[in-house]
Order: sequence, then structure tokens, then C-alpha cells
Amino acid sequence: MHKQAGIMLGAALEFRDQINSLDLQSPPKAISLNRTTAGAENEKAVAQACPPKLIVTSPPYPGIHVLYHRWQVDGRKEAPAPFWIAGKLDGAGSSHYTLGDRKNPGLQSYFDNLKATFSSVAAMADEDTTIVQMVAFSKPEWQLPKYLEVMEECGLEEHRPWDMPIEEEDGRLWRNVPNRRWHAHQKSRAPGAREVVLIHRKGRA
Repeated sequence: MHKQAGIMLGAALEFRDQINSLDLQSPPKAISLNRTTAGAENEKAVAQACPPKLIVTSPPYPGIHVLYHRWQVDGRKEAPAPFWIAGKLDGAGSSHYTLGDRKNPGLQSYFDNLKATFSSVAAMADEDTTIVQMVAFSKPEWQLPKYLEVMEECGLEEHRPWDMPIEEEDGRLWRNVPNRRWHAHQKSRAPGAREVVLIHRKGRA
């Protein structure tokens, strides 16, 4: 945890230095909202800042067990430490943080919530907004096409702006997930072992 905190602090300081080097008349203002993305386009603070040039996100991974609301101690023990630190009670189950239960048939609740979320993302964007996502799949052979189908239903079109040759057969950028246990990397097809970068823009009317 100490190492990760140091990395995060270093990145934040580097970001600050980059902003300061732009010699802006006034520094950009950060707005932090503790709310769901679905419906956020109706938030006054969001509406005033839209449309953004860039949206970067990493949604919950469909069908993959991730402890968003727990910290693992010694690599195995699950502890609600974030809530202890914040002095709050955790009143929601894991599906509250992952867009849906990973055991739900066809991940229907996940994709329903995904559509609600990205419908709002599309409403915040315009045709010049670039939307970048990094996501992994437990069963990419059917989940990735379904995921892209939901993006299309939200009015978003996939783009591949890079000119360099891509080794992957599908022409997308993939990477091995960092900090995974060693045996996960020994199985290239292990659930969530690889992440893909998806780039979308709002379709032109």
C-alpha cells in the first residue's frame, strides 16, 4: 500500500507540473461528484462543463470478480478498510459496485446498467469528444461483441486512430493486466488476464 501510494503521489505531482508548464491565466478547476454516471448530464455542474474534449474511464469488467469495495490484506484477507477510514458503513453488496451480479444469466443487469451509463456519457459528449475505455472480459468471445453493440445503441461509434501496425488480429490495443498473480499470466485466456483499449466517438447525425 505504501508503494502504491507513493506511485499515485508521484503521478499527481507530475500532473501538477505539467499543468503549471502550460502558463494558463488561471488553473483548471477540478469538480468531484460522488454520484452515478447515469443521469449525470442533468447535473448543473456537469452541464456547465460539457462537452468535454476527452472522457477516460475503466468500467467494471463484465463477469469478473473484482473487490471494488474491499481491500485485500496480505493478498487474501478481505477487509472493509476504505469504510473504516471514511467512517462510513458499507450497506451495499458487490453488485452495487460492478454494474450487476456476475452470476446473472447473460449478464443482463450488467449490460442494462452499462447502457444507462453510456447513454448519459453520450449525452455529455459531442462529435469532437473522444471516449477512451480500458476493459477486460471473462469471456471476450461473446462479451466484447455485446459490449460494442451496447455502445452502438448509445450512439457511439468505435474508432481506431493509430496509424502504426497493430499485432493483434482484431486491430485493437490489448495488454496483460498488471499486478495479476503469476499463474494468471501463464494462462493467456484466464478471465480478465488481458485488457483492451476501446476508443469511441459520438456518431454524426
